[in-house]
Amino acid sequence: MVSSLGSEKTEYVTSYQPSLLEKVSRKKQRHRLGLTGKKLPFGGHDVWNAYEFTWLNPKGKPEVALAQLKVPVVSANLVESKSLKLYLCSFSKTSFKNQAELIGTLEADLAKAFGGPVSAILKNPDQVSREGIKSREGKSIDDLDIDISDYQIESGHLVLEAESPASEMLYTDLFMSLCPITGQPDYATVSVTYTGNRISHKGLLRYLVSYRDHADFAEQTCERIFIDISERCNPDALAVGLQFSRRGGVDINAYRILGIKEPEFIRNWRQ
Repeated sequence: MVSSLGSEKTEYVTSYQPSLLEKVSRKKQRHRLGLTGKKLPFGGHDVWNAYEFTWLNPKGKPEVALAQLKVPVVSANLVESKSLKLYLCSFSKTSFKNQAELIGTLEADLAKAFGGPVSAILKNPDQVSREGIKSREGKSIDDLDIDISDYQIESGHLVLEAESPASEMLYTDLFMSLCPITGQPDYATVSVTYTGNRISHKGLLRYLVSYRDHADFAEQTCERIFIDISERCNPDALAVGLQFSRRGGVDINAYRILGIKEPEFIRNWRQ
């Protein structure tokens, strides 16, 4: 089967083919952010949710599930999202004797591609429906009245409001960046949780909105935001989360943290 996207044609393979996975070195991407040492200034992980994952049981009957993949931030590589979607699609006419065999195959292939351990879990439709979309914690900054006309990243928008201690979780649904491969828009909810001197909410919103014309990988974008806030505002503890909207049946969620408990993935309204 062939799908046309603009001038490009994509062939969808429906029998298992791990060679479809295309890796991208995290080291090369991080060098662009000035991260050249062995020790990272953050911990965290990336969560991929594949909502349209399907395969065959031993009798040829289709099975479906949400496949959730968790990748540690210390893995050597990213995997290009389109290649991961094509890889997952290749399971659609492939038979597995049970879910244990299927999960083992996913984890082995993805560990090789990402260059680090990957955990995979399968959630059936009823389980996903029961989990639903939960209410969000924190405070939205989307109603703030700001002026902005330049949509190239400007870390100078990040300023302290006062040298007074604060501990808060802020979020915005107004974030947009661009896919570095296709140029398509990627929409995300961004959450910033920190302890330290109070960060200007208007400045933070201007900064996050300034990504609108910026093209980069989801994971790299999260790391850039973390570094910019760290350098400009010097918080005692910081967690940045980017939950991207679903595209091609898959969403990507990146979390970078320091001094704060590692968050669990909670599905949001656009996922």
